[in-house]
Amino acid sequence: MPKPIIDLHCHPAMKPNGNDEIKDIWVPFTNEKAKDLFKTVSLRKLLVGGIVKNMAVYTQCNLENCYKGGNRLVFAAIYPPERPFMKPSRPFKQGSWVQRTLLKWIFGKKVKRDVDNKIIQMLTGFSEQRAKRYVDQIYDAPNIDYFDIDYKEEYDYLKKSHLTSSSNNDFPNKPTFRLVKNFAEYQQHISNNEVLGIITAEGMHALGNYRSSDLFFKESIDTLDPIDQQNLQNSFITNIQRVKNGNEFEFPPFFITFSHHFNNLLSGHAKSFADAKNRIVPGFMDVFDQRLGLGKGITAFGKHLIKDHLLSRNNGPRILIDTKHMSLQTRDEFIAIINEFRQNGDPVPIICSHTAVNGIATREKARKLPDMNKYDEGSYVSRWNINLTDEDIIEIFDTDGVIGVCMHDGRMPGGKFKKLLKENSKKLVTDEPVKRLHAQMFLTNIFHILKVNLAHIRAKNQATPNDLIAERTAWKTICLGTDNDGIVDPFDHFNTAEKLDDFQLRVVKAITENGKPFMKGFRVLSLPTETPFSDSEFADLQLGMNPTEIADAIFSDNMVRFLGKYFTDGYLKGGGAIT
Repeated sequence: MPKPIIDLHCHPAMKPNGNDEIKDIWVPFTNEKAKDLFKTVSLRKLLVGGIVKNMAVYTQCNLENCYKGGNRLVFAAIYPPERPFMKPSRPFKQGSWVQRTLLKWIFGKKVKRDVDNKIIQMLTGFSEQRAKRYVDQIYDAPNIDYFDIDYKEEYDYLKKSHLTSSSNNDFPNKPTFRLVKNFAEYQQHISNNEVLGIITAEGMHALGNYRSSDLFFKESIDTLDPIDQQNLQNSFITNIQRVKNGNEFEFPPFFITFSHHFNNLLSGHAKSFADAKNRIVPGFMDVFDQRLGLGKGITAFGKHLIKDHLLSRNNGPRILIDTKHMSLQTRDEFIAIINEFRQNGDPVPIICSHTAVNGIATREKARKLPDMNKYDEGSYVSRWNINLTDEDIIEIFDTDGVIGVCMHDGRMPGGKFKKLLKENSKKLVTDEPVKRLHAQMFLTNIFHILKVNLAHIRAKNQATPNDLIAERTAWKTICLGTDNDGIVDPFDHFNTAEKLDDFQLRVVKAITENGKPFMKGFRVLSLPTETPFSDSEFADLQLGMNPTEIADAIFSDNMVRFLGKYFTDGYLKGGGAIT
């Protein structure tokens, strides 16, 4: 049996949980399209279709896809949809006059619930009934209870799917889905005919019960009225205890992505939605406004939750923290918390579950480059600060953490790559150039992380020759985190979990052929210069590992190593040795 592909971040339950038309977690499904939802010929239909045309409007990591593609362990992220993600930014004050006019034409100057409902269905794959429930909550409900409604529903769906089998008769031995609570259970079942799952959560909002007006209009929990502040604080503390105590929830989240797309009143988030490419067609940021809380740090109460509730073992098993979507300031403050734990002899690894690199040395330097299209136009990778700086990469290495590298045409590329992709996509003779470009993008991210780690190791070894770090550990942090079914723009030709084994083979092929003459234009690039690695540099970085060993490390081995240390009762509950 090939080594199991492990995906550090995906959403196998989000669509089926939100749509009764989807039979179960195993089967594929395609979202409603603009042409079906908006019946008449109109500018609205045309423009709405354009907004979602690059997104995956079909299930990517339904479990049949996972099984076919060799994806045997999924970190199933529970995501209560943020209500600001479902509330267009009327009256549309951002963008040019043309863009504002178009947006008012599409969505209406005033609330149009039927339009919002259809947009939600297209983006998420939710049913009309589920979308209507969310829209009505946004405009009518005094409170948004993300935990008791949304988190619990998706958790219950995953629990109901636990130990179910595929009904697909094409499988000679029908596979089963099994949730696992620790590494011992993973080891026991990974060689069976099963797809395993570990529960995580995306967004700290998932554990809160918010007043609607606070959620949409307040920037921080510190600005709430005393009673509202106390109620929100109590909801977080109570719900953390509930997921940890094992009574209601047999499978607590292994980690939680603390920040997400919108303000959670606890911590600042990074910009993740695209600006308009020109002054005519609106960007995603013009439709859904992320500005509230953007770039802020962690509140005092947010730090209290991290230190005394999530990472604490006094109230149940530790829940680790995922830094994806954190603002630069939040990352600054979070690493200070982690360093405090480690200085007290308590190792806490940093996880960044689905990300890319920006090639910028430090977060301080990243602050000087605002997240604007013009700074990406001349770059191969995106320079936006949602992506990892070299400083972030080193901190993750030093804390023995992991980085899930995504497969994303939305968040990874800068303007140079997008131009190359567009040019090569028009060549209908063969899809080989596009496949090579996506392998190049993925491996440029991989080898940049490796290069930063290795330079860090060599500097430390030179400074402390009596306490040497093995150079090959430079590979240890690098894993796969697809964000499949997370409303993404995936790599063409490798757009579902069914294609992950093909992509792994493509990675092996790209490393093997990197120095060949026909690979000119597709060789792995060194950042920030964006020049191809020389043959000697590329060989040095591989540290004696052959292409198959490298791919196995990224797609499987590194995550198994991490789980063996940190997904154990000894570590999560305390008292066990960390080796």
